[in-house]
Amino acid sequence: MYCNTVDIDIDYTLLVEDFYKLNLDELLNQDPFQLAVQCRSNTNKASQLYESCGSLIFDWQEYEKNPIGKLPLRKQIFKESEFVEVCDIFKDTYIKTVVNLLKERYPIVRGRFMKMKHKTCLSMHSDSSPRIHVPIYTNPGCMMIVNDTIVRMPINNTYFVDTTVPHTALNASKNDRVHMVFCIS
Repeated sequence: MYCNTVDIDIDYTLLVEDFYKLNLDELLNQDPFQLAVQCRSNTNKASQLYESCGSLIFDWQEYEKNPIGKLPLRKQIFKESEFVEVCDIFKDTYIKTVVNLLKERYPIVRGRFMKMKHKTCLSMHSDSSPRIHVPIYTNPGCMMIVNDTIVRMPINNTYFVDTTVPHTALNASKNDRVHMVFCIS
C-alpha cells in the first residue's frame, strides 16, 4: 500500500483554526504556493517561511523563463535534513504541537504548508524519502497517483505516503487544496 492513515492524536479543528488565525491561506497565494513549517537553525526571520520551499536543487522559476535545455540549479542548495527547527511564527501555536506529536513517531524534516491551485497537476516524479500529509482543506477532485494507484486524502486524518515511487498530485477541481507535508528523514 502506498498510502496509509496514521493514528496520531491530532485535534484537526485546532490545527485548522491556527492555520486561519495566522492568515496562512493568504500567504500561500504566491508561487511556489508553499510556506515552511520547519526551517534551518539560525535562519533569519525574513527567510524562515520560504527558504525550504520549492525544489531544494532546481530553480524552476528560471527554468520557466527558458524551458528548453538544462535544468538550472538553485544558487544555494540545501538538504532536507537541515530543516528541523519550527519557524518562529509557529512557536506558540497548535501547529508546533502537531510537529511535536509527529516527531514522537517519525523523524520529520522540512515541513511545509503546500497549496495546490485548482486545475493543476505536478509532473510525475519520485522523492528521496516518504512524506506525511495532513490535509488542511481539500475536496474529492484532489488526488495523488502513486505508482498508478489513485489516492485521495480526506480531511481529519494524517497519512503516510510512499513518495519514493513514481507519483504525481493533481487538483481536478475548481477549488484550491492545502496539505501540511513533512519529509521523513
